[in-house]
Amino acid sequence: MRLLVDLRSHLSDPVQDPQIIQAQTVPELGQGGREIVNGKYVIPMPFGVDFPIDENSYILDGAGDIDGGDVVSQGMAHLLAAFPQYENIYFNPLLTSNHVGELVEYGSAITPGGHFTDKSLTPPAVFLPRFQTGRADSELDDGQMPTHTALFPQNSTVTPTRPGLIITEAINIGPHTLDCNDVEVGTDEFMVYWKLFKFEVTHDISAEYGAHAGVNTPALRYIEETDDDPTGFSAYNSTDGGAN
Repeated sequence: MRLLVDLRSHLSDPVQDPQIIQAQTVPELGQGGREIVNGKYVIPMPFGVDFPIDENSYILDGAGDIDGGDVVSQGMAHLLAAFPQYENIYFNPLLTSNHVGELVEYGSAITPGGHFTDKSLTPPAVFLPRFQTGRADSELDDGQMPTHTALFPQNSTVTPTRPGLIITEAINIGPHTLDCNDVEVGTDEFMVYWKLFKFEVTHDISAEYGAHAGVNTPALRYIEETDDDPTGFSAYNSTDGGAN
């Protein structure tokens, strides 16, 4: 299942109140399923997760955040239930500027967790974050357009080639892993989950002469299901700030 959401209501001021437009069945890969998302964004649910969506379903609470009863939290709860060997789930749906604030924006080689070192290269190469997203804690207006945090393609015009790279800030799992005495004990088993989409944008054409004479078509942004583990893509989890 995936949800289509009205972007204008998501950006409403002063209180964000994104409205669900439609709940869809996720099309199979290679079976079409391209969706025009001008003025909309998509909230994906984990594969195989379905639950009722009605007039009481919501995306953000009155404070403009997720609170456990929202549709994203419900989807993540179903994902956790599918893997009973795990007791907790920490997720970031990248819906708000606060969520964007959990991503490393300006990393450096001396900032733990702010870079990625590829030790397979000789000498090892350090890469900094390289991606597209909104603004968090900005002197300008904060802002985030959901479904539009993007991993850039590899830049092969430099040596060594630079990959697209998204890094999260360090996540403190201590409060989520308490024993019977409320002591933070941590964990030694993790599972990483992510979801990728493919986008295509057509040209805005308005011409009175030439090859496109008489054509007046708007720019359309399409979203499409894609392989979540494409060639060249990797996801890593580190318990020591990226050293390993």
